[in-house]
Order: sequence, then structure tokens, then C-alpha cells
Amino acid sequence: MGLSRKTSFSHGIEVKQGRKTKVTRTVSKSKAVRAAAPKQRQAPKGAPRADRAGGGNSAAGSPFVGFARPTPADVTALHRVLAAVFGERRPIKSGKKRDILGTVVGTILSQNTTNTNSHAAYTNLTSAFKTWDKVRLAKPSAIEAAIRCGGLAPKKTKWIQHICRTLYKERGETSLEYLRNESKESVHALLERFTGVGKKTVAIINLFDVGHPDMAVDTHVFRYAEQLGWVPSADERAAHNAKAKSAKERWPVVTRDTAYAHLDAVFPDRLKYSMHLILTDTTGGLPTVCTARDTLSFDGKGAYINDQPLREVVRLQGLK
Repeated sequence: MGLSRKTSFSHGIEVKQGRKTKVTRTVSKSKAVRAAAPKQRQAPKGAPRADRAGGGNSAAGSPFVGFARPTPADVTALHRVLAAVFGERRPIKSGKKRDILGTVVGTILSQNTTNTNSHAAYTNLTSAFKTWDKVRLAKPSAIEAAIRCGGLAPKKTKWIQHICRTLYKERGETSLEYLRNESKESVHALLERFTGVGKKTVAIINLFDVGHPDMAVDTHVFRYAEQLGWVPSADERAAHNAKAKSAKERWPVVTRDTAYAHLDAVFPDRLKYSMHLILTDTTGGLPTVCTARDTLSFDGKGAYINDQPLREVVRLQGLK
């Protein structure tokens, strides 16, 4: 299979951005103050089933058993507010499918480096080796030379070749396209066994390549979830665990992986695609006005950045 020269390692595909935004001024440098957990609202009577039951998922799948935030209604309300500003995101229907193995390799190359260097490494790799079979059969030193600009070349080479060789040994071809016929859970199991491939990468592939709703959690999503009180605070976790009657009832440490398991269990399936993109799009989404220095809050009706209404912040930052 020929290698694609263009890929997007964070989202996997190019998507319509809806209403486009353009940053014309820098974001405020005000310090972030942790927002208090918002009051939760009950799902309204007659709400769609997806809003009541996580779109087919169950809150029982959360590692934080009994933690009530967010409700599907909370997620729906926040999405409505954000989509009104940044545009709802929808998949582009196209007959052209991206190479899944290319996404996995690109994600590995993107680790511990800048986007510029990772894309250069991917371009060098696909220019030097026209197919994944050639990557599989190449001398490690040749691959290392091609991807050296991305850092950790020996380690990344080992991971990439192990994936290619394992796929060929098991299936007779160096390809991951068979994942398109697998379930969401199977895609996770089949990919997470490989070193260098984590839950976020697999969720991205499920969401953008295979078509399964999967709430991928990156740095932006994790930060916003903590600020909104959508994962337990340290104090909430300590108080809960002090009363837990068994190990199964104890809440684990809040990490990106446990946050992923929780949010994927409670987010309505129909909103996972759009919410992920709005929360992670650094050119036309929430991160353009709510950076790592800022704090996001939501009262059920309006979103705020450092206690200022979102629309006002967007206006002041010159976003159109």
C-alpha cells in the first residue's frame, strides 16, 4: 500500500470548521483561577435518549462510580453554547479514506517534539520508503536517519517496525485497514497492545477513521474537564475514598486515561465528534481564546473565561 504524504496526527482527517475564526490579537495573559464545580441540572423530561444515557454508553463504565458530573444534559448545554460561537463540527463525507497505519505512525512521530518536526519526520519517512512493507523490511539505521529530526529516533523506529512486522506476521499484510470492520472495543484492544499507542490515539482513530463515537481526551480536553469539575477534584476523591467500603468502590487517580474513560462513558455519542474538535481546535476552536493560562467555567446557560462571558472575550480578542 502506498504511503500518504499528508496526514494530520491530532485529528486524523481534515474537517469542516463551520464558522471560521481568525485570531488578530493575542489572548489575555491573566492568571487562571480554578473554577468551582458548577451546579448540575437534571436532564429535562422528554429529553432524547442519547442525552439521558450517554448516547448508548453507560455511566457505569466510568472509573469514578457514583460521580455525577457531567450529566448528558450538561454536555448538551455546553455544546450548544460553544457551537453557537465556534460552529458545530460534522464529519465530511468523502469517498477517500485515510491510511490508518499512517495515522498511528504519525502519532508516534509526534511524541515529545513539535508539530513542525513531527511532520518533517513523517514526510522524510514516506519519501524514503514508498510503502509500509518497505518500512517493515528496512534497516533500522535507515529509518532512524529519516526521522531523526523528530527526536527519539531509535525508540520510535523500534516501535514502528514492531507494529509493521506484527501486522504482517498476523495478517499477511502491513496494514490496519481491517480495523474498519472491528468494534470500538476491539480497535482499542488491537492497538493499545503496541508500545507508543495510547488511548487518545486509538480514540482519534475510532472517531475520525473508523467512525465509532469515542471521546478522545488530549491536553486541552483534560484541562477543561478539570476546570469544569467534570472529573473529581483531589479533595472529592480523598473524601470519597475515605468512605469507600471496598477497593472496587475507590476512585483512581485522575489522569488523562481515567478522564477519558469517564467522559467517554457519560458524553452523548452524537456530540463526541463535534465536542472534541471544538475543544481541541487551536486555530478555530475554544483554545484560541481559552489557553493554558485561562480558566473555563459554565453555569448551565453561559460559558465564561476568567469570569468574562465567552462572547465578550471573543469580541475583545478580535475573533470573527
